[in-house]
Amino acid sequence: MGMGFLLAGLLLLVFPPPGPSREEIIDRARAYGMVFREEVVPFPLGGEGAGTEKEGGPQAPPGPEPAVERSEVLVTIPQGATLEEIAALLEEKGVVDGALFEAEARRSGATGRLRAGSHYLPRGDVAGILERLTK
Repeated sequence: MGMGFLLAGLLLLVFPPPGPSREEIIDRARAYGMVFREEVVPFPLGGEGAGTEKEGGPQAPPGPEPAVERSEVLVTIPQGATLEEIAALLEEKGVVDGALFEAEARRSGATGRLRAGSHYLPRGDVAGILERLTK
């Protein structure tokens, strides 16, 4: 029996199983929501370079804040970061006011439960940010 495992191991070293094909990789990536760079459609954000005012086109009606401001931001929190460092990072990324985040984290007792790693965080929602960072 031991000789069989040895021979099987040697055969696997000499003739490794084939990896996934390009099509299988693409199918798996699409299942995770990934797209090719060419498939991404950029939308103008307005302001300079958007061209709506200079070309005489219709201007967007005033309304709530732009979608970009309500979107989520990918933030990577380093391992061992302190509450103050995390608050400064969130403020730097434009996610939330650092002092407000720090005060709410202390008030809710979440200071020792903040997780390192990459997180998509909602702009301006301190409670939502704390919930995602402590899950």
